[in-house]
Amino acid sequence: MKQNQQAKMCARQMRQKCLAMRVRLINRIISRIYDDVLRPHGIKGSQMSILAAISASGRPGPSEICRMLHLDVSTLSRNVSRMKKKGWLKISPVKDRRAHVLHLTDAGNRRIVDAYSSWQVAQERVEKIIGADNTTAISKLADDFFGPYLAQ
Repeated sequence: MKQNQQAKMCARQMRQKCLAMRVRLINRIISRIYDDVLRPHGIKGSQMSILAAISASGRPGPSEICRMLHLDVSTLSRNVSRMKKKGWLKISPVKDRRAHVLHLTDAGNRRIVDAYSSWQVAQERVEKIIGADNTTAISKLADDFFGPYLAQ
């Protein structure tokens, strides 16, 4: 019984203070808003982030995108495969043919442009929900962690 009480106490503390859990909850809510708004364009927020990263970087390799977006290789590979099938991006070998680069097709560039106004709607909804101070705090935290990528 004592161990059960200790577990409950620990769980309560974790539920009340765990930053990882809180960030995941916030991420789910915010991601759902973007996904719902972008759905008519046939794209998810996570895919939009990948397309934007590729577009901003020119012709990056997969490892560069993984580093920028803190994605594991399998997550990027799965998304790249889906977006390639939709015709939004291409994979091209580099000179030594052991590596390759990613680049957007005309359809991928159109997808970004066409979905941009919907992305702005999602952005405004999130900012309204979380408030100006929290928007600024999240942006500052992201800039502190990922400044070089976000500045591109």
